[in-house]
Amino acid sequence: MAYHILLIEDDANIRSFAATILQSNGFSVTACETATQGLKFFNEKRPDLIIVDIGLPDGSGIDVCRVTRTGVGPFVPVIFLTAKGDLPTRLAAFEAGAQDYVQKPFAIEELLARVKVHLKVKQSQDELARRNYDLEILHRVQQDLSDMIVHDLKAPLTSIKGTLDIIKSRGLIGEETYKSLLSNAGEAADFMLLMVNDILDIGRSEQRALPVELSSVSVETMMTKLKSLFAPTCQRKTIRILSTIDPQIKTLTTDANLFFRILVNLTSNAVKFSPKGQDTEITGSKINQRARFSVSDRGPGVPPHLKNHIFDKYAVGHAQSAAESSGTGIGLAFCRLAVTTLGGNILVEDRPGGGSRFTFELEAK
Repeated sequence: MAYHILLIEDDANIRSFAATILQSNGFSVTACETATQGLKFFNEKRPDLIIVDIGLPDGSGIDVCRVTRTGVGPFVPVIFLTAKGDLPTRLAAFEAGAQDYVQKPFAIEELLARVKVHLKVKQSQDELARRNYDLEILHRVQQDLSDMIVHDLKAPLTSIKGTLDIIKSRGLIGEETYKSLLSNAGEAADFMLLMVNDILDIGRSEQRALPVELSSVSVETMMTKLKSLFAPTCQRKTIRILSTIDPQIKTLTTDANLFFRILVNLTSNAVKFSPKGQDTEITGSKINQRARFSVSDRGPGVPPHLKNHIFDKYAVGHAQSAAESSGTGIGLAFCRLAVTTLGGNILVEDRPGGGSRFTFELEAK
C-alpha cells in the first residue's frame, strides 16, 4: 500500500510540482493550500507524513505542526518547506515538533531523499509501537489470569483459617503438642492470606491507586498483634521480637491495614533471615513531625549492588545461601507501594555490627 502524504502549500506552482514528483514516485498525495484545509484532511485521514509551508494564508505551518502533535494516534513526521533559511525559523519549526525542513527552491532528489528517510523511521516506530501494544495486551492477560488464580485462593485459605480458629477457640484439642501444631497451621494460613493480599494489591496498583482508610491506630496494639503472629516462628528459632516505641507516637492517624501489613512483611523478612538466637528489633520514634519505624535483624544483609532494587517486584536481595532464603520478592515490593501510598518513604541500610535495617517514615498525625 502506498504511503499517504499530506502536502500543504499555498503557492500553486510549487504545490503542483511537489505533488507530481511524489506521485510519480509511488506516493499517494493530498494537496491543499491553507492550514484549515490541511488540519481537516489530517483529522479525516491521518497521513503517513506531512509536508507543510511555514507561511500560509490563514496561519503558520508551525501552528499546524503543533496541532498535529496533540491528541493520540500514530506518529506522523513533519517536513517544512520554507523560503526562510534563518536559524530562529528553523529552531521554531523543530520546537513545534518538526523532523526536518527543505529550503525553497528545492532539488527533486533532496525532497525525495528526506521523505523516504522519515517514512522509513516512521515505519520502524510504528512496528515498535505495535510490538509494545501486543506485549501490553499479553501482560494484561497474564496479570488478569494471575489475579483470578490468587483471588480464588483466598476462599479456601479463609475457610482453613476459620476452621483452625474455631478448633482453637472451642478447646477441641487439649494436648499442648497438638495446640502448638494448630498454632503453626494458623500462622501459615495467616501468612498465606497476607501474601495473597499483597499480590492482589500490587496487581491493582498497576491500574489504580490503593484505597486508603484513615483511622486512629494504636501502635502498641499493633506490636502486640505482631508478636502474637510470629510467636510460633520465634519459639522455633529461639529468637525474640523486641520493640521500643517513643511515647510521642503511641497513636497514629493512618491506614491500620496497610500499616500492619508493612510491619508484618518487614518483620517476616527479619525473622526469616535472622540466625537462631539473634533477636529482631523494632523501633519507633518521632522525627520532625514524622513517625520513623525501623526493623533490624542480624541476618546476612543485602549486598550493596542490590540495595537500589530490593523493593522491586519479584526482587530477592538477601544471600541465597541462607537456609530459609526462598522468597517471592512480593513482600518488600508491597511495602514500598503501601508506604508511598501513605505519603512516606522506605529504605534499607546495613545495620552496625551486621545485618539489615529497614526503615520507613510516615506522617505523624
